[in-house]
Amino acid sequence: MSLFQICYGPEIHSVFHTIQKYPNIRMSDLVNKFQYKPEGDITSLIEAVLQFLQALEVADIDKNKQISTKETRLDFIDIHLRFNTIADKLNDPSNPNYVFTTMFFDLFVKPNTLFIHDLHFETNNRFKSISISQEKINAWKRIMEYLGLGYRYNGGFYALPQYKLIKHLINYIGDWEGPLHLFFEDKIHPIIPCVYKGNVFNGVIYSILNLNDSHKIQLTRKQDLPFQAYGEKKEWNWITVRSEASVTLFK
Repeated sequence: MSLFQICYGPEIHSVFHTIQKYPNIRMSDLVNKFQYKPEGDITSLIEAVLQFLQALEVADIDKNKQISTKETRLDFIDIHLRFNTIADKLNDPSNPNYVFTTMFFDLFVKPNTLFIHDLHFETNNRFKSISISQEKINAWKRIMEYLGLGYRYNGGFYALPQYKLIKHLINYIGDWEGPLHLFFEDKIHPIIPCVYKGNVFNGVIYSILNLNDSHKIQLTRKQDLPFQAYGEKKEWNWITVRSEASVTLFK
């Protein structure tokens, strides 16, 4: 199954939770749960989402064509962690799922580029052993925007992680205090790959620094700390993270 499906984003969680609510549901019944109007046919959309969930290895169809989930939860962080697992397991630039899960890192993080206008060209130029259509690239942008990795803008993609994703990251990580650079390397990078050759991706830096006034983190400076400092004047090198006791994961 391929992760390159013509999806939009929100329906990924809607379908997943519907399958959870109705275990062993069949495709026709699943479609009917979302076919609110008689006109049109959303079967292809539901099939695409189901293939995405199967590729993500969180849903399955048995020999009797019954659909079930393989996990009990699927929030934004879970999906990004699964992307990393898939990329590590495949490690094959000719595999579409490897391309899907590494595009953010290869095209934005490695060159430290915030915006790519022609993502279709850049993707196929980087992964020459496989051809990815413009339609699938557009779907990738929609899904990544929904998952909080950035924004579709002017036909391209602006890789500035959204507040909703950073908020989930902070609560997933929990209370933590230490050098800001280690926070990027040891806490953010394993979830959202953002460090390449010791350099932290600017998009993630900006998103974290923007939380300084939110009372979720506190940035300070400690003297003689042997780690890189961040900020417009390189004024921050220490971070204190304050997690929330509870958080609504889908807002």
